[in-house]
Amino acid sequence: MKKCIICIAFLFFCLALFVGVSHAAEKVIKLEFSSFLPLGHPFGMVLEQWCADVEKRTNGRVKVTYHPASTLTPMPQMYDSVIREIADVGHGPMGITQGRFPLSEVLELPLGVRSSVVATKLAHAFYDRFKPKELDAVKLLNFVTSGPSLLHSKKPVRKLEDLAGLRIRATGGTQVKVLKALGAVPVVLPVGEAYDALRKGVLDGIAIIPDAMQSWKLGEVVGYTTLNYRTAMTAAGFTPMNKDKWNSLPPDIQKIIDKTSEECAERASKAWDQMDQDAIKALGEKKHTVIALSKEEEDRWHQKIPTLYDEYVKDKSAKGLPAAEALKFCQDWVKENQK
Repeated sequence: MKKCIICIAFLFFCLALFVGVSHAAEKVIKLEFSSFLPLGHPFGMVLEQWCADVEKRTNGRVKVTYHPASTLTPMPQMYDSVIREIADVGHGPMGITQGRFPLSEVLELPLGVRSSVVATKLAHAFYDRFKPKELDAVKLLNFVTSGPSLLHSKKPVRKLEDLAGLRIRATGGTQVKVLKALGAVPVVLPVGEAYDALRKGVLDGIAIIPDAMQSWKLGEVVGYTTLNYRTAMTAAGFTPMNKDKWNSLPPDIQKIIDKTSEECAERASKAWDQMDQDAIKALGEKKHTVIALSKEEEDRWHQKIPTLYDEYVKDKSAKGLPAAEALKFCQDWVKENQK
């Protein structure tokens, strides 16, 4: 009997030892996350929280290392770096690589979107409806789209004629076309150079999200903000993951990452809107003047835009893409879902 008990005890010991070795042998899945956002940026902190949430919810089976400020890969190369496994996950603006995501460019047309929350939900609805082949090379974790890039100027812009000939900083691409259509002279310039250009009179204004008035201190060199929501464009940001890396993950971890990514998009878009609202409020409390356009005036501005819609449909349709359907879907979605 005593020998039997010893044998049973030995078997339990061996089983415990095997389980322990098995767990020890299970490697932690390491992911490298490349972001263009500077360290300490509120939106960047939301992405860092995503990394922490993934690690916590997988009980440490996944560890994500966050690389801010393009320290892992330059912003224009983020998407390719994910495909080539230099980074496992990345985040950045889709528009930085013009022409790379042709059907998705509809998201950066002036659609009258008034917030990051609405723009982000629209991007997900568009993706779910069209599943653009241009994104087939990656696993798309989420979209986080900015709020509208409003007009900030050194002199008041209260009507369309006030824009004529003004030199307005633009990011490039669609924003250049929008400003030209409205009668302004777009100047493509890195945002880091905008402060001095405005201070020295090289620029008369800038089209950018309101938060930049504080984060880039641009409110010190412009005195007016025009709330031109119907002709303002948003910047679609996206978070791609290497497809092979994604496919190698256990199903339960994939489910956790999907859920965490959905929550991240919601949290980030709300944070972005709060930053913009805080910025507009802070500007209004200073000597800065915030100008709200009447519906009639906004209609006048918007009448200059349809040529951009026509150009998008013609150009993308020639590539065999469902451009007209995509544009109509987005326009209808905004009308139905924006309060």
